[in-house]
Amino acid sequence: MKKIPMIIAIVVSIFSAQGVAGQDDDLASIEDGYDVWDYEYEQQEYTEINIVELPLSVQELAAKDYRNLRIVKAYMSKDNTYKIIFKDDNDNTKVVFASANGEWITPNDNKS
Repeated sequence: MKKIPMIIAIVVSIFSAQGVAGQDDDLASIEDGYDVWDYEYEQQEYTEINIVELPLSVQELAAKDYRNLRIVKAYMSKDNTYKIIFKDDNDNTKVVFASANGEWITPNDNKS
């Protein structure tokens, strides 16, 4: 009987530690110098696509501006904007958004 509270305490601490570890991973990508924008484009619904399905103009722009990063995932929204996730050699993540005609979308862009 005396072991039951100890077992419960161990189980609760294991679940609590997993939640904290997950939060640390999210912060690591931001603190390592790569920013993740939280604005209207990220709030849209994106569907994952193959990297080769990105328009050539977007692929060329990514190759030019982010030479040291590799594309790991690509997403497309209904209004033909693209969400691209890059990683570097240290697995730091960068998320950017691009239009179909090969222009980066920044938080200051006003969408008409």
